Amino acid sequence: MKIFLISGSHPRHLYVHKEIINLGHETRALVMSREEMLPLIPKDLPKIDIKNMEFHFNSRLKKEHEVYGDLSAKKIFKNVDYKICSKETINTEENAKMIKQFNPDLVLAFGPSIIKDPVLSILPEDSINMHLGLSPQYKGAATLFWPFYYLEPQFAGITFHRISKKVDAGEILHQCRPLLEHDDGIHDVSAKAVLNALEDLKTIVYLKEKNLKFDYVPQKQTGKLFYASDFKPHHLRLIYDLFDNKIVNEYLNGNLSTHSPELVNGLR
Repeated sequence: MKIFLISGSHPRHLYVHKEIINLGHETRALVMSREEMLPLIPKDLPKIDIKNMEFHFNSRLKKEHEVYGDLSAKKIFKNVDYKICSKETINTEENAKMIKQFNPDLVLAFGPSIIKDPVLSILPEDSINMHLGLSPQYKGAATLFWPFYYLEPQFAGITFHRISKKVDAGEILHQCRPLLEHDDGIHDVSAKAVLNALEDLKTIVYLKEKNLKFDYVPQKQTGKLFYASDFKPHHLRLIYDLFDNKIVNEYLNGNLSTHSPELVNGLR
């Protein structure tokens, strides 16, 4: 079976695609360089926000290296025909031609920016995005952060959906969420969500290999679309100063809303 991977460059993206490559299928890849894991923090912020920003993003990087290892595209794709691109060059005629000539049976995306024409129009029927967030409730950017900000960590999950023109709006194949445990912090949950979803992604590859037809479910609700610009440094005050990164504990102790998302299970 032929699998084409469209990847971001952060450790979580590379780790997941490394595991897919290890399944032994004929694989090629397009890797989009993402923003730095440690953003430049403005010096004119209040001290409390500088402290939280430094702690939040350093903790995230530490957790990713701890869970996924010190990865690079050169290491992960050393035995795979791959190409590096940027956000500005991912949707080119050249890349569309590369995918079309490879003629993949399955396209798996995790971590790139929006896939548009001419690349979008040549993708096969089973072209699936692994979205960090439960659509339609949480679409767009930082969608494993916002469930914590809105005090519903039970909505920190992952959606496998068809790649579509609109952001995270494609038909859903499957959704999953990690087991929340006491003392899980925001980055713990994110890492657990990715590792949990990886096992489901392997199942998707297995089912496709067996030529089973996927049942996709249209997204009937609009939900909330978050932009990168929606995140402000002061949002971290709720996570760290008000709740001391113990929002999961508050949820498990019954101090927050316990309503649960209705998940699509397409892997039964």
